[in-house]
Amino acid sequence: MSAGLRKTVHLAVSGDAFKALYFDWERDELRPNLAFVDAAGSVVYEINEVGLKGDPLDPSRKLAVAWGDSVVFGAGRSWPCLLDGFAPEYQFLNGGIEGDGYTNILRRAAKFNREHRLALNLLMLGWHPHSMFLFENATAEPRMSIGIWQRMLGRGQTAGPSNRELGATLDAFLRAVPNTVLLTMPTALNPQLIDRDLSEFFTEGDDRTAFSFLGRLPYSVAIQRGAFAFIRERNDIAREVCARLNIRVVDLAERFNTQGAADFRQCFHDILHFRIGAYPLVAEAVYDGVKDLLT
Repeated sequence: MSAGLRKTVHLAVSGDAFKALYFDWERDELRPNLAFVDAAGSVVYEINEVGLKGDPLDPSRKLAVAWGDSVVFGAGRSWPCLLDGFAPEYQFLNGGIEGDGYTNILRRAAKFNREHRLALNLLMLGWHPHSMFLFENATAEPRMSIGIWQRMLGRGQTAGPSNRELGATLDAFLRAVPNTVLLTMPTALNPQLIDRDLSEFFTEGDDRTAFSFLGRLPYSVAIQRGAFAFIRERNDIAREVCARLNIRVVDLAERFNTQGAADFRQCFHDILHFRIGAYPLVAEAVYDGVKDLLT
């Protein structure tokens, strides 16, 4: 655990109850000054004094933050911290939050840039629409709505309304925060797979072998089709906005394109999340795309 800061320590588990430990529902941000440990007492990861996953702010280094949803938040320390090894004069912090909608990702990033001096923002828009959460009553914590995903993706052809306002929202953010590089959203799916029943590939096991569909979402080929259409549409919108504004794109969707791969599951433990074993490859791909900016 990082020295010099007092932190609240929790056991690292999983599920919605675990998220309640680190997520402030009123502010839609991570709670600061937390440490999560495994059953043996070893630190799994920390949330620092500014509410980002990673070590305390280091004023001797330039600051960069990767923003996004669970693909950025990841397991353990995740992949953004690995960028420190490529550019030690920079401190890369993790601004991902599980289940975060793209409007809140952009809101958090814009707010943080107003309050802190950043050399670089790495932006993933994530898989989620405006919000994936419903409130059961005025005092309850929100719960993730599986029904939102089913309705949104079950059409099986186009993402439609969930991406309709994305272009204008992203355009406004990038004009306000131009020191940003956009990372497209990768997926284990590809055109050769979307019409195929993949249930035979769902297996349990460790990070090297397990593969599932999409969290608690029930599997169907129609939803699979819709998921692929949704993320392809979102990436296309992001590329178009960035081309118009001359914002750099690191195309992780293309870098981790599984079409033609011997095993489409090699880098993914479900259709959207990287395996822990692939984190060094992700960090290397991101670094290759931004290294000339790290001066």
